[in-house]
Amino acid sequence: MKTTIKNKVQLHPELWSDRYKSYLFAMAIKKLPEDVVEDILQETYLAALRSAPRFRGDSTERSWLTSILNHKIMDYYRKAYSRQGKVMHNALRVSDYPTWHDWENLNNKPDNAEITEFQNADDLYKVLNSGLELLGHREEQVLRLKIKGYSTEAICDTLEINEVNTWVALSRARKKIKHYLNDHWLN
Repeated sequence: MKTTIKNKVQLHPELWSDRYKSYLFAMAIKKLPEDVVEDILQETYLAALRSAPRFRGDSTERSWLTSILNHKIMDYYRKAYSRQGKVMHNALRVSDYPTWHDWENLNNKPDNAEITEFQNADDLYKVLNSGLELLGHREEQVLRLKIKGYSTEAICDTLEINEVNTWVALSRARKKIKHYLNDHWLN
């Protein structure tokens, strides 16, 4: 897939991962928790694909992608520090530890606020699982593997699809789940 746009620099989305992934990963790992870097990189590539027609070519591809990455990092922290973002973060954290005795350790004693967050996260996790049934088959496969911690490369290998298809399926799944959660959990 070669995107030809009438501007000073020609974009080559099919080469972004090969050319810029190491650089973008190094930039992101300095600013983000390690477990979200891969997701933010995928969101960066998807945003770049969507905005490619508006790329003016005043900078290099790498500078442009770095700018998009920085915006995605800011979006991540804006969301992470909102109340909804904190509860969703806890839901993902708690989903790996379904019982209190597994979740507790010497450095992580729950207080009343954490117990409330755990209950909210458990409710969110149940709603999230029911929302997965509404996704298309490929979207559900990709999202389930991502939730289990698979990297993009592992998802591609497991499902025998390319990176762009993985990013698109993941983006669509996230969008549908976000709307589903807004309708069935937040209201």
